[in-house]
Amino acid sequence: MNETAELRRALRPVAALFLLYPLWWALGVQVPAWALVAVPVGMWLLLNRRVLVLPPGYLALLLFLGWVGISAVMLSGPRYLAAYGFRLVLYTAVVVIAVAVWNAVHRGLPGRTVVRWVVALWGAAVLLAYPGILVNNLEFTSPLEALLRVVGFSDPFVTALTHPEFSEYDGLYGSPRPSPLFAYTNDWGAAVGIGFPVAVHALVTARGRGERLLLGGLVLASVPPILVSLNRGCWITIGVAVAYVVARRAAAGDFRALAAVVVGVVGIVGSVLAIEPVRRVITARFEYGNTSTRATLYEASWSLALRSPLFGWGAPQSSAGLADSNDVSIGTHGQLWTILVSQGIAGVVLFIGAVLLVWWHARPLSGRDPDVWLHATGVALLVQIAFYEVLPVPLAVTLLALAVAGVHRRRALDHSHTRKVITHA
Repeated sequence: MNETAELRRALRPVAALFLLYPLWWALGVQVPAWALVAVPVGMWLLLNRRVLVLPPGYLALLLFLGWVGISAVMLSGPRYLAAYGFRLVLYTAVVVIAVAVWNAVHRGLPGRTVVRWVVALWGAAVLLAYPGILVNNLEFTSPLEALLRVVGFSDPFVTALTHPEFSEYDGLYGSPRPSPLFAYTNDWGAAVGIGFPVAVHALVTARGRGERLLLGGLVLASVPPILVSLNRGCWITIGVAVAYVVARRAAAGDFRALAAVVVGVVGIVGSVLAIEPVRRVITARFEYGNTSTRATLYEASWSLALRSPLFGWGAPQSSAGLADSNDVSIGTHGQLWTILVSQGIAGVVLFIGAVLLVWWHARPLSGRDPDVWLHATGVALLVQIAFYEVLPVPLAVTLLALAVAGVHRRRALDHSHTRKVITHA
């Protein structure tokens, strides 16, 4: 019992990370906060390793982390070291936090508590999108950003991470695209998309009427910014997650989810068609696809991977001299391509295999189980990596959701086994 209490105390920084994410964003430290939180949590895990359990499937994740470490030998120069170190630290931080959360839930921390952490971050991203939608170019200077200016440090990527903006104005569509809590609107879309099924899980498992009304209102409030964001990847992520849940429930003989989805889609489509400016912007998004640059980078990524299929190149590579690249590094525009270039084809196999193993071991015993919504995050993540970076929030949300579902599955199996023993006795 004492060890359980200590583990819960060790997770207080994780709770603070999720619950106070808007504060870390406003301070400009939301990304380094992951590493800062992982240090004390990791130290606790290390000191108490003999009483901890390695979650099912996590051996493959550790193998992937080891592969990322080995790929450092392929770095062609010091200019790539920062990009490599940045990703290695975030991969490690997310895995450390996920291992700690899995063990805490295994030892009695309510899964509902972890779900609330995730929903708090997701809800903040949703609600803070509204100021950015209503007011163009709403932004401010964070303390960390100001400090970096004082010391003379200047880097576009670091500036984007430390400069809080509520939205990015898209001149092509004449529309602000929400981005609060994140550096770019695509990061916002990735996090909101992967967090949507977790929010629905919280809604369908809510215990009191007040909690149901609050969560129901939050889910409804997420629809306008999700549509206005013009994040097709976010739409696809949510669509895949919902489709997975509907398929699992239908296979279990429950068609209510399908009916709810049909009603919801009809309502959303009807609302969109009724609002002419929104209809015009969304229609333009489907008519215009800015895919030429992505296609160029994808082809270049595959070419680099073929030249170094085992360990990759350690980090995304310069696109200097590559036509139609917009000076974007090769091995970006999606975690799949980042890993392909950075850790090679072998790295991609390890990462996807690891996620699939964790996902498989977390599958609910019944399609009627509300945890199917949590399980849907794994499917959504594997779709999302083709067009979004998933470090750190989407990957962390997925691993935490699967941690809760996985522990619940283990308990259900133990309960089922106990009942069989009692019955046969």
